[in-house]
Amino acid sequence: MSVAVALWIDDADYIDDRSEEALEYLLSMLDRLGIRATFKLAGEKIRTLERHGRNDLIKALCRHDLCYHSDFHSLHPTVTEYTESLSFHDGAAEFEKREMQGFRDLQRITGREVVGFGQPGESWSPDVFPILRKNQALVNLDDHFILDVDGMAFSYGGVLNFNHIRRIRRYDYHDEAGLKSAEDEFDRLAETDFGRDYPETVRLFSVFYHPSEFFSAEYLGDYYNFRGGKNLAYDDEGNFRGYIMPPGLDRDTEHEYMERVGRYLSHMLEYGAHFVTANDLTGMQIRRGRRIDLSDVRELSDSFSRGEISFHDIGGEYVSPSEAFALISEALSGKPLSTFLIYGPERREVSCIDASAVITSEQAANAMKDFDMICGYPQLKSLYAFEKARLAPADLCATAAYMLANDLDSCHPVHGTLKCEECVQYHSDWSNRWLFGDDFHVPNTYEKTKLQCWTLKPVRY
Repeated sequence: MSVAVALWIDDADYIDDRSEEALEYLLSMLDRLGIRATFKLAGEKIRTLERHGRNDLIKALCRHDLCYHSDFHSLHPTVTEYTESLSFHDGAAEFEKREMQGFRDLQRITGREVVGFGQPGESWSPDVFPILRKNQALVNLDDHFILDVDGMAFSYGGVLNFNHIRRIRRYDYHDEAGLKSAEDEFDRLAETDFGRDYPETVRLFSVFYHPSEFFSAEYLGDYYNFRGGKNLAYDDEGNFRGYIMPPGLDRDTEHEYMERVGRYLSHMLEYGAHFVTANDLTGMQIRRGRRIDLSDVRELSDSFSRGEISFHDIGGEYVSPSEAFALISEALSGKPLSTFLIYGPERREVSCIDASAVITSEQAANAMKDFDMICGYPQLKSLYAFEKARLAPADLCATAAYMLANDLDSCHPVHGTLKCEECVQYHSDWSNRWLFGDDFHVPNTYEKTKLQCWTLKPVRY
């Protein structure tokens, strides 16, 4: 068993020039410690560094992994705000239209591959994942309460996610006396087995900071300029009137805070932890050491035939529900078995079934090969039409699984439920969070997140 720490630094402060000095000091400290991190940068931040001629910072950033943090971060409307009312297809298109210029600027200015993403603030949206995948940004390194897969890392939307993992840590550097307690808690968690159904090969920590928080007495300038769902630096007609600057700390205090974090990171190194970047995390996953065979698909079909559809362990690596959907289809049609991701349906539909409806295995297999498309990737249809039935994807999957598990050529439709939707932590009221307004509800974001749980599976380390 080993201990790994994914340190990620979010920098979206294009407002306050003091953020550049803080970034410079932080980069220098990481160099001194020999730590590579993952820096998530807003498009406007990297453009600001370019305009200011800070090639020194751009060069130093390139020693780390780079992820994208949206184009203008907290400027309203944020990602959730403009995708909430849209369908999954339209939300993905809108994200691409609004955000990908910043992604391209980050690549152009640094000359580096952008390997991942993290939503700005709490602006989660499932609509972003087909676009990230299309652009080979295959890691989402962040924290959000909306999805929790037993505290594990997980794959979702074709992207590796580290939202809401068990060992996410931040030492409160304002409290110098609290450093020993933070170190002791790290040691305790590094030695803790969470009692899952498999041994952890790697105990993985996620640690994050922002350069701007070290010089601001009130955390981030974002709070002053974008809190409550408002662009406070703009008048009612949308004219820019100037950013509001947060009160700052003296430079000695700023540096001392960063050095305290450095001592916390040094303790991790002394413990024997190794620091990993977003790219490292993709290669560390435990992979299946063999091919999937027909007995594996029959086993998962036996489970699905009882109506509960979820991710499924095959040979030490999970398959998502949609990968299982594809495997069942191939097994029914006698084709070679392979896993591929299919996005969840565009909307939730209820099956319409005649009492005399019977589905044959050939009909089921053929229907399961019929996809909608999003960003060039296959997507489950919202309903599949048969002569006497229109089946939602979960019902079709359960029906096909029932036939495969029981060696049947036909059967009446079987009801299925996408059980792993329960990983979505349901409450759609996001009001009274600092970024959003007093009456901000996101029922559509939650519904789309649930529908895309067809792509959900835990990842083992």
